[in-house]
Amino acid sequence: MILSHRDPAQLLRLVGTLNRLYDDPPIACHHDHAQCPIDVSAFPGNVRFVEPSIRTGWAKWSVVRGFFAALRLLYDHAAPDWFVLMSASDYPIRRAEAVRDELVKLGADALIDYRQIGDTADSATARFGPRNPELDQFESDGNRRLKRSHYEGAEIWLPMLRFNDGGRRVRPGRFTVHLPFATPFGPFSRSFPCFYGDHWFTGNARVARLLLHPTPQHLKLQQHLTMRSCPDECYFQTVLCNEPDLTLVRDNRRYAQWNGGGAHPQLLTEGDLGAICASNGHFARKFAHGAPVLDRIDAMLFD
Repeated sequence: MILSHRDPAQLLRLVGTLNRLYDDPPIACHHDHAQCPIDVSAFPGNVRFVEPSIRTGWAKWSVVRGFFAALRLLYDHAAPDWFVLMSASDYPIRRAEAVRDELVKLGADALIDYRQIGDTADSATARFGPRNPELDQFESDGNRRLKRSHYEGAEIWLPMLRFNDGGRRVRPGRFTVHLPFATPFGPFSRSFPCFYGDHWFTGNARVARLLLHPTPQHLKLQQHLTMRSCPDECYFQTVLCNEPDLTLVRDNRRYAQWNGGGAHPQLLTEGDLGAICASNGHFARKFAHGAPVLDRIDAMLFD
């Protein structure tokens, strides 16, 4: 499953590499046509696109809606044992047979980064096991306070105007005031605590069925997160971590270089190739389209 919103040529290269590695697997793509038009006829027949697409925005609930649309499309037309959630700026860095062998060996239902609101790095490791070492940005005190505010904190929304295209377009928006106490109307409780982590994860068919058939508690969580920031870093973790019969591995096997923080990982270059190869990642992000390091990775995967 691929979430995409720009640069069709980069998406086409990713699809081509996945097809070579995984023998033309079923691929479901949600591409935001409103942000960038795309010629779907240029893609091979094993790729299906969500139609009509959903207009998405960074750190918005619309991204989760795009995920659900792609997941439903994937399982409506195929029955894969596993699904992998990727962006178009991701790229595989491990041979397919090695990935398949590891998924069998781990015996897990999902590879997903997570921690509970209120955890420290040490307490989360003690409770849930080791995490992906590339995701240190989630362990900072500032990030913990931010996530508690995003998901559990009370908020007031004030109307405002936003200016786009250098001030040529004006659209309505909202300014969020974060209050210093928990919302009394949230979906979380002692029996259904809040979890969060990196958006990108791998799950099996059992996880897909769970996500495609939400319970009343899940629907309440969806309603709560619809107007919250970064819901894509909370919804999947909270649903899966509160399912006692699932086996989860905290290392999502994704390599990224956050370089100490920020809202986005840095673009990977040839200078990162050594660290990429030394990681246990199945996929890496983010890459610029046409970056020379992609040719080096291709040589590693196929030669």
